[in-house]
Amino acid sequence: QTLILTVLLSAFSLLAQADETLDQAAELIKQKNFKPAYELLEPFESERAGEIDYDYLLGVAAIESGQVSRGIFALERVLAQQPNHLSARAMIAKGYFRGGEAENARAEFQNILGQSDDPQLKKLIEDNMSAVDKATGQATTFAAFIDGGWGFDSNINSATSNSTVAAPGIAPGLNLTLTSASREQSSKYLSLAAGASFRTPLSKNLSVFGSVQGSTRTNWNENMFDPSFVDFSLGLNYKRFIDSFTIALQRNNYDIDGNRFRKSHGVAAQWQRQLDDQNQVSLFLQTADLNYPQSGGVRDAQRSVGGAAWGHAFSGDKAPVVYLSGYYGQEDTDKSRFDFLSNEFYGVRVGGQMVLNYKLVAFANTSYEVREYDKQDPAFLKTREDDQFDFSVGMRYLPIPGWTIRPQLSYLKNDSNISLFDFDRAVLSVNFRKDFNW
Repeated sequence: QTLILTVLLSAFSLLAQADETLDQAAELIKQKNFKPAYELLEPFESERAGEIDYDYLLGVAAIESGQVSRGIFALERVLAQQPNHLSARAMIAKGYFRGGEAENARAEFQNILGQSDDPQLKKLIEDNMSAVDKATGQATTFAAFIDGGWGFDSNINSATSNSTVAAPGIAPGLNLTLTSASREQSSKYLSLAAGASFRTPLSKNLSVFGSVQGSTRTNWNENMFDPSFVDFSLGLNYKRFIDSFTIALQRNNYDIDGNRFRKSHGVAAQWQRQLDDQNQVSLFLQTADLNYPQSGGVRDAQRSVGGAAWGHAFSGDKAPVVYLSGYYGQEDTDKSRFDFLSNEFYGVRVGGQMVLNYKLVAFANTSYEVREYDKQDPAFLKTREDDQFDFSVGMRYLPIPGWTIRPQLSYLKNDSNISLFDFDRAVLSVNFRKDFNW
């Protein structure tokens, strides 16, 4: 969670009115234009470092624009000369928190509490200490969201564009004509999603968490493919130093046109390590029991997947973040006579995001997956092999706190040696999301 801290004392009124650079920077900070303020002040650091008013404004602008280390250094220069500069202490606490040093942030807040008898100031600091506790898992947190969107889907049923397919195991020498339900269909759609979650500490290092979320979509042109789902999870998280261990029970119900298409339940586990301020690695494992009520047991299967991931946060005002993960898994049908549906799969994912300004973030991600089936499909007399590629790009715009507008373009292509499973799909969407945190 982002720590929202109101500057505790109005330091702007203390600035020398004759200093045009500081006046301009102070005005930009008042307007929450932190990046322009930082860019204005930063070139003068070598000659003005040590000036209390300059260092304070530089520290505020740097921390608020993502240059946390630079901001902390500037504020430390302020406190070296004026240890009782409460505004600087408040901002350096915010810097510590944003830099992942929660304990140092809490210590600075407590330091401020010990220096002031102002009841309003105490209330503000206590609120911020509570925010630190929530963000670090030391206090119970609740969250919820609601998301609505509009979009266009070029292939709502993920089907081939071919009108006929060869199925020599069913009709040797003949091509079978596909019905409209088995061919690619496009449609505009409306979507609605909502969810809620909680996390509460059981001890200093152990917490329990849970969530429920669901989504539904209405296609304008053809409602027989309208999808909806509900997800449930309940788990434990254990943190110790730079390591975090998570295990969770998961349940998913997936419907098409109001009818249960698939239900699954399973367990997910993850180990995550924060190598340093910029690098994070993790290992994950997930198992699930898949049940397809309308398939008569043909598609019921056990699915397991494991993999590793790495994430890196670059320094700089754009705060770019990249991640890379690889995985391997198997899906084995419950009944051996349907092993032509069993498969092993492996793939790689890569993606990232970049902050364009304090309200706008651009993101992109792509993945490639290979699926190799165990036995020859009796209808097509081939052992199926698929190569799937997908890519998405979009932006997140935050017009006001708690609201997000997300335009996104996605493309997926599945190449298969069996033409019935060969398809591509493009989705253009715009979603509006409201988040609640308490």
